[in-house]
Amino acid sequence: MASGTRVRDWAKVDFYALLGVAPNANAEAVTRAFREQAKQAHPDITQDPAAAGRFGDITAAYEVLGDPKTRRQYDRVRAEQDLRTPGAPRVVVPPAARRKPWSRRRCITVVVAGVLVTLLGFGAAFLTWSMHAHDARLRARFTPVTATRLDTGSQTISFLTRSGRRIFTREPQQHGDPSSLGPTVKVRYDPADPEHVIVDDSNLGRDITFSIVALKLLFGGPFFVVFGARRLRRAVRV
Repeated sequence: MASGTRVRDWAKVDFYALLGVAPNANAEAVTRAFREQAKQAHPDITQDPAAAGRFGDITAAYEVLGDPKTRRQYDRVRAEQDLRTPGAPRVVVPPAARRKPWSRRRCITVVVAGVLVTLLGFGAAFLTWSMHAHDARLRARFTPVTATRLDTGSQTISFLTRSGRRIFTREPQQHGDPSSLGPTVKVRYDPADPEHVIVDDSNLGRDITFSIVALKLLFGGPFFVVFGARRLRRAVRV
């Protein structure tokens, strides 16, 4: 198709049909239709060999219909052509298939899902903070010590408290294979109950993992809320 900016071509091509809008469509509807069709026909997006030509036709149509002054001139040319040759067929380019607009129910579902994801993000953040605070309190109250493994079968360990008392107790559960950690293990004991021991290990990796999950939820939830709300506004205007 020749460039849409050439007046002699205006009487031959229906730019409204090309963009898939009615002749009385407002400027916003014309712009929205152009953007939707351009997304589908842009050569960088689709592998269709005819995409370049299709994209050029859409752009030519928008050059005419997107400018109010040029659009009035185009409508006048079309009207004069109809008067000169009544009943003469006009070359009409069929519009490309348009995506089905989102329903209000679908938009609301996305908004609600975004709210729920955001709430999950706050919950994950609170859980991460709670576990970190709990571990910090335990580490502050318990005393660190290096214990000796006595019997790997019964998982018994022995250590001396700061007061010189010898303690025999069961080794706390380790992550992974405890037998690969060697003859000693670092633990923390409760001064009020020395037989109560915990692993003297950092939970930084766990806290980082939970924090990343919480951040993803806190960023993703609002995104879905905003995206669904914008779609909902469009559905209401239709």
